[in-house]
Amino acid sequence: MKPRDDKHEIGPDAEEPRRPLNRRNPSDRRCRRGLSFHHFLFGGKRRQLRRKEDKHALLFVDEYSPALMGCIAALLVLSFLDGFMTLYLLEHDMYEVNPVMAFCLSLGPWFFLYSKFLLTCFGAMCLLVVNNNQVFNDRIKVKDIFPAILLLYFLVMAWHSYLYSIA
Repeated sequence: MKPRDDKHEIGPDAEEPRRPLNRRNPSDRRCRRGLSFHHFLFGGKRRQLRRKEDKHALLFVDEYSPALMGCIAALLVLSFLDGFMTLYLLEHDMYEVNPVMAFCLSLGPWFFLYSKFLLTCFGAMCLLVVNNNQVFNDRIKVKDIFPAILLLYFLVMAWHSYLYSIA
């Protein structure tokens, strides 16, 4: 019997030829950037970035936390309520301060509601895609911005409630 080589593996049969121990593909699959069509069909399993060097690049994950999805759902509901509350206040001699939304209002109330909801969806989707990245010189994670946006929306709802009381 021969001593085992570190570079080769001996098969179960003595007559079987030796195979290299490291049979991995030399190309690194992490070098590819972007999303593949396969992930949209079958999904993936990456939930967070694990490597330190990955946290400084623009990378994507396949699954998101339920808490983050809850924040996005609450954000969309609050945006929808904000639109209806704004329309109610406009009927009671108030005006829209945001120039973009004022332009959308000039095109009609339904256009205003649709554009408000779609712009909120687009912004939430953009933040969701990059939620594991960091901004402001790696001081703030993007996923920590969602609770701040929810807080701002709650403040807007409180402002609307105050305006309801004086209208």
